Amino acid sequence: MDKMPKPQPTRTSSSLCSFLAFLAAVLLLTACSGNKAVVQLNDHQAALLDSIALFTETLDSEDQMGQFRGHRVGLEMEGSHGGQVLHLQWWQGPQHENELLLPWPEVAARNLTSVEEIGGVSFLIKRGNTKSTSPALSLQWVDSRNHKSAAHLAPEHAERWPIDTTWQEIRIPFSDFTKGRLNTDWSNIQRLELRMDEFGDVLIDDIRVVPHAPRKTMRKWLKKHPPLPPSKGKFLLFEEELNCVWGMGDYPPHRNFRVKEKRGRNKTRGLDMEWDFGSDPVSGRPIKRPPNQVGFSWNRWQTLAPPSNPEKSFIVFKLRNIGVNPGPTAPLPIQVGLADADGHTSTITLTQDLIPATSFGKWMECRIPFSTFDWATEDDPDGLGSIEYIYFQFSEKGHVYIDDLSVRF
Repeated sequence: MDKMPKPQPTRTSSSLCSFLAFLAAVLLLTACSGNKAVVQLNDHQAALLDSIALFTETLDSEDQMGQFRGHRVGLEMEGSHGGQVLHLQWWQGPQHENELLLPWPEVAARNLTSVEEIGGVSFLIKRGNTKSTSPALSLQWVDSRNHKSAAHLAPEHAERWPIDTTWQEIRIPFSDFTKGRLNTDWSNIQRLELRMDEFGDVLIDDIRVVPHAPRKTMRKWLKKHPPLPPSKGKFLLFEEELNCVWGMGDYPPHRNFRVKEKRGRNKTRGLDMEWDFGSDPVSGRPIKRPPNQVGFSWNRWQTLAPPSNPEKSFIVFKLRNIGVNPGPTAPLPIQVGLADADGHTSTITLTQDLIPATSFGKWMECRIPFSTFDWATEDDPDGLGSIEYIYFQFSEKGHVYIDDLSVRF
């Protein structure tokens, strides 16, 4: 949806401002609370949740703008907005501090203890372009001792999931900032930080503190409804377009994962994967480089139950090896993996029974049965308990084309 122009504040008395803020909070909480009693805000709570802006067209510190080791921060004009918005691009993993610091407008710390259960963060977001990766983004409230309460951007915070190229509002209640919460002093919050994890390319605007009741309906529904079994049929992850993917991008000279014209099986678009994750030739030590994985979802990142017949369900793709010489018996330095909702993973290496060395330079089909992966059992509860996405993991050095990637149940 197009973003509406921001209304300009008018100069009124402080009492009228407090009353309007109170009224807006009551209306919003009424909509969120259903049949529950409306939460009443006092003047102090209303002032804290009076749409305090942490970003609207400008950043307080110019030091945060520009090109950094693992990310870029810029301001650009956005047509539907008519003003400047944040443009964030990032490509490095957790070994780098890819963060944008957003202090309070008056810099001084704020006491948020009185609004921990009735406040939240609101901002507008959209992907930078149709080819950009699905963003991995966290928000962190930081106290005066640098302790942090974090929340990861999740489906329950969005109007639509995954994030697409249309503006939408994100609302994250304070109650969702659970990671590190016990060690964070919510009576002395210094700033909000946007942490850029893995990969992403997004436009962001209107970062504000607002009244917001916790959204518990989705979590209760998920607990009562286990993941659905996969529907029967064929589901494309890539033919010529990518909808749900993270990890794509050009980060030379070590990692170039991209969609490219005439790289597909029939001179169509294909996945062009080129990488070099070897050790330092002098010291022999691994070199810190961008993460070596790319993840794909066919179900908009929603979790599915394991297939009922894993031996009859497959991951299928075409691969053309143009830059890896595995030798007579060596496997390709590529693994295909599955991840579940609890963070468990299982991988299989592309050995020569799947992609033989004799196929060098030719298109070959690879079919990996789901039964090959490690699934949770009573004896092995650490196996896969569901399906959230598949991923490719690369090592050493190579260059391949991949096309017609699908799953079949």
